[in-house]
Amino acid sequence: MKTTIDFNTEKNKKKLLKFRKEVLQWTNELEFVEDERIFLEHLLGSHFLALSTPKLYEPTKELIKELKNVENRRDELLVTIKIHKKRIVILIENIGLLEKLEIKNEHNKIKIEFENYMRDFKKAKKDIFDMIKEIMRKDKQKFLIKKQ
Repeated sequence: MKTTIDFNTEKNKKKLLKFRKEVLQWTNELEFVEDERIFLEHLLGSHFLALSTPKLYEPTKELIKELKNVENRRDELLVTIKIHKKRIVILIENIGLLEKLEIKNEHNKIKIEFENYMRDFKKAKKDIFDMIKEIMRKDKQKFLIKKQ
């Protein structure tokens, strides 16, 4: 009896392995984002006095709100990704159960959500860095004026 290889099954398995690799990458990036978020909170805290001046109070409040929003979205996205990862693993182990279109659509939807999240996080990070950079620049100018 001749055995045949179902190339479609192999193709599907390779696609699922690719999805799993992407999911692991997303998870790693989100874990790193959490470290960055904590750093940004410490950075804001270390410049608390300058940030709480009347001129910077409202923009700082908005940045903190944005940072908290990013944290919440990250947590939700991480849960979604973990569920997706479990589905991928189940499908890899039981390739015959492949719900090809559904898992591909789900993966693409999460990919877009992840990319939007990363874009928003990077914007929040840039806004915080710009504000802190401006504070540090002004502090340096004050220091140079006092030194002279």
